[in-house]
Amino acid sequence: MQISCVASSGALLGEGPLWDAARGVIWWVDIDSAALHAHHVASGVNRVQSLQCRLTALALCEDDSLLACGDRGFVRLHVSAGLRVRIDEVLAAPAERAGNRFNDGKVDSAGRFWAGTMDGQGSGPHGSLYRLDAQRGATAVRSNLWVPNGPCFLADGTMLAADTYQGRITAVTLDAAGDSVAEREFARFGGAQGYPDGMTVDAHDHVWVAFWDGWCLRRLSPAGEVVAEIALPVQRPTCPTFGGPALESLYVTTARTGLSPEALSRQPHAGGLLRLDPGVQGLAPARFRG
Repeated sequence: MQISCVASSGALLGEGPLWDAARGVIWWVDIDSAALHAHHVASGVNRVQSLQCRLTALALCEDDSLLACGDRGFVRLHVSAGLRVRIDEVLAAPAERAGNRFNDGKVDSAGRFWAGTMDGQGSGPHGSLYRLDAQRGATAVRSNLWVPNGPCFLADGTMLAADTYQGRITAVTLDAAGDSVAEREFARFGGAQGYPDGMTVDAHDHVWVAFWDGWCLRRLSPAGEVVAEIALPVQRPTCPTFGGPALESLYVTTARTGLSPEALSRQPHAGGLLRLDPGVQGLAPARFRG
């Protein structure tokens, strides 16, 4: 499978890729550099904007504005000409433990945005998973998390939530209000396999997972079984998303943080945005309804 680096950006911690069909771009962030990227798929141009605060995950709103989480909590972003972005309003700012920051997030089919927090130094299970409802109320639904990633959602509404540090993906059954009614282990990895990071679901209800320190993506069945593994030219892929006019391509953010000069010399695409064609289509991202 041909894998290309479409944006050699050298991001410290690339994350949060999001396909925006109306603008034809993959939005993504560099958390540690407080930067927002907009990769225009048709032209290949990647625009970078420095921000005054960190953003960690992105979502589309019904009016084509953007929703994000980051240092100021949950915020709405206004997009102007030239794909310039500014924070328009703060929707909710949960009280978090000192030293915590937001991490990954996604919108479910009901239009709710889910995003996790973590200790910025990775010193313990101090993070939580929040649900931002259309009424702009942020509710903590899971706690004692080390490094929450995902979540993503299967066709039946099951939420898959990873704790990267623990190498575990949990399947959470939700009721109509978005509250957890049951949890079970979906899959577990670790050691030489790498650690499950960001995730996305394809049109066949299979899950694509990036593996931090695993040099790969893995495709998991709805039962949590590994059905495919795709080697990547980087040690620390962070999150995949489908994009392109027919949602035919997978775009993968990557990181270079924590890698030695010797390690970086062997992986020049670390910190870049990768693209590959996996042979299956993805799903359009759900939109926040608030």
